[in-house]
Amino acid sequence: MLSVKLTLLFGLVAITLGCNVPTKHYSTMKCTPINKKGSECPERFDCPSITNHVNSKCYFNGDTYALSEQVPNEKVAPFCSALCYCRSGSPFAQFRCTHVDCAEFFHRFDYDNCIRTYKPNGCCSAGQVCGEDKKKLAKCTVNGDDFLAGQRMHPNSNKCLTCICHEGFNEANIGSDPYCYESTCGFELFYAKQAYGGAAPVYYEDRCCPWEWRMPKDSDKLIKGSSKNTDKQLQCQYGRLAMNVGDRLETEVTDQYTYECSCQIPPLAQCVMTKLQKE
Repeated sequence: MLSVKLTLLFGLVAITLGCNVPTKHYSTMKCTPINKKGSECPERFDCPSITNHVNSKCYFNGDTYALSEQVPNEKVAPFCSALCYCRSGSPFAQFRCTHVDCAEFFHRFDYDNCIRTYKPNGCCSAGQVCGEDKKKLAKCTVNGDDFLAGQRMHPNSNKCLTCICHEGFNEANIGSDPYCYESTCGFELFYAKQAYGGAAPVYYEDRCCPWEWRMPKDSDKLIKGSSKNTDKQLQCQYGRLAMNVGDRLETEVTDQYTYECSCQIPPLAQCVMTKLQKE
């Protein structure tokens, strides 16, 4: 049987179909996948911002920032942030940002008669349409739900994609639609201490970006897999712990969630969080 591997390009991010391991944290850091012949998933990722990390610099979406250097506002706008600049910190430099409070947060809105409209990669709404003008707007259907021109949509076919409804929208063409854009994860802006301090990204349900970062705990218990590998490039660093592919931590169960953490694609371990089902 012929095995065909397809790669879709959204901007500069490559998503390989067939690999069911979430790797959005690597693509956010602009890590390079190192592929292994015959494997659906990369063998590992080459991440200069991890392996060559300079404590006096900040990192965001593949770019490096010196102390006091500011990230362009258009790059942080999706996170309702502005004026993000690199500042010294312990154990390493981190960003400090100003939070943007959108005007619509402070007044009542007539949801029955109006809709808010948005532009790609924005935080706040770009305007609103009401009454008879609302009835004239083009309509879109995504995931079986109806939307009006200007509204945000999240296709189930790609959990990392957001689309703005517009006239002529076709869900079958979201890969080339200029009004569809891939989510950028903001953890380097707000969780650099965790992301670059040995923590593991935690993925939850169908969310695109890591939901949180799990820091190593003294209570962590390692369960070894079958690998006898000694190549550090093929190991996941989790705090001071070096994990081979297939190694995992003992499952952690809280009052609400279950955490399954393992080494699947180096250099970082990763976790999956699932909500406990109530009996």
